[in-house]
Amino acid sequence: MAVSEVGMPGRIKAALPAGAAALAVVAAVAGASLMSSNAPSAPIVASDEPVITTSEAQPPPPGSSVPGVAFDQVPGGAVAQNMEIVVKFKDDKKVKEITDAFWKDQGSARAKFEAFKASHPEFANLTLDRVTYSNELVLVDASGASGAQRLSAMRAIAAKLKGSGDISYAEPNMTAQPGGQ
Repeated sequence: MAVSEVGMPGRIKAALPAGAAALAVVAAVAGASLMSSNAPSAPIVASDEPVITTSEAQPPPPGSSVPGVAFDQVPGGAVAQNMEIVVKFKDDKKVKEITDAFWKDQGSARAKFEAFKASHPEFANLTLDRVTYSNELVLVDASGASGAQRLSAMRAIAAKLKGSGDISYAEPNMTAQPGGQ
């Protein structure tokens, strides 16, 4: 192997210009991104229409959009709320038959959950909606209660389930669904 006058092998010496060029490109991109993040952003206009900046924007008129639903808000109007309880057992083996069956045949899993409920009265007013990938049971209210009654019932059930020694956690999961779907 031949060594040049400065003691570097020929291949390394030949790669130095390409490495320096790559470093210059990376520095230019990093510098440009830093400069652009500090610069005020100007809107891009593709037509002759006036541009409304954020400071001039008006809030939407009332009733033109679906309102957000707070955690404790009882649904009304066009927003329906599906109240669920997410339950995770400390030992997944207790519900393994249910969770395994759910991915193959949901009807069979629901039937197994109904059989499981017979020996666990704390699940009396709940039905199996789905199973998560982490083997959590997602349960919904089957009592037919409405609005605030269902909300308070679900909280009471979740609190009772949390007190069980077999359950790692039981948390209400309330999601708003526009259009009542």
